[in-house]
Amino acid sequence: MARSLRRVFGMPAFTALAGGWVLLLGGCATTIVPPALVEDPQAVFVLDHGRHSSLVLPHPDGFVRYAYGDWRWYAEVETGGTEASRTLLWPSAAGLGRSQTEGDMTAGGVRAALIVGIQDLHELQVETNRLATLRSSLERLHRENHASLKYNAAYDLAFVEHPEAYAFWNNSNHKVAEWLQRLGCAIEGSAFWAWWRVKPPEGSGPERTGIDTGSSLGE
Repeated sequence: MARSLRRVFGMPAFTALAGGWVLLLGGCATTIVPPALVEDPQAVFVLDHGRHSSLVLPHPDGFVRYAYGDWRWYAEVETGGTEASRTLLWPSAAGLGRSQTEGDMTAGGVRAALIVGIQDLHELQVETNRLATLRSSLERLHRENHASLKYNAAYDLAFVEHPEAYAFWNNSNHKVAEWLQRLGCAIEGSAFWAWWRVKPPEGSGPERTGIDTGSSLGE
């Protein structure tokens, strides 16, 4: 898609077009609507790190955190201005980050255990069987690509290659939204930025925003 647009418009026009899409898509919060009926609930956490998001799931030995992002930015730690422009303008190789922590699977336990900044934290209740299916899928993907593993100490995440290309229309927040849909949540909005709010199913209470006001470290 991006290559075709560059061919039609040329690089300056494509850059302007991409910037316009960023402004358009980034103008509104993304709403998470958890499943209305949860017979066997377990908590999961969506973490807003300022610009990017990650997902925390319970694990038999504590909890496990997953994040998706540009491979060169996160795994290779190439974070200059050129890299930032490149990730905005066209698709690139992506990575799946994982970290496992032997902490309490609570909001306080997650905040205390992780070294990365958390701007907002959102707790959701989802079905245990859906959660187990998603976690198994992500664990398998990480395990199958273990040969490419690179550890980023700044984020405490072990990255492996992800088969889907990273792009401004398929970034870390879009991937978290996709994972939440697999957990039975509905997503309203573009999910371009890590600006989340939670709208409980109809009749179950008011909308909620994140509750953590700690410092932010983007991913």
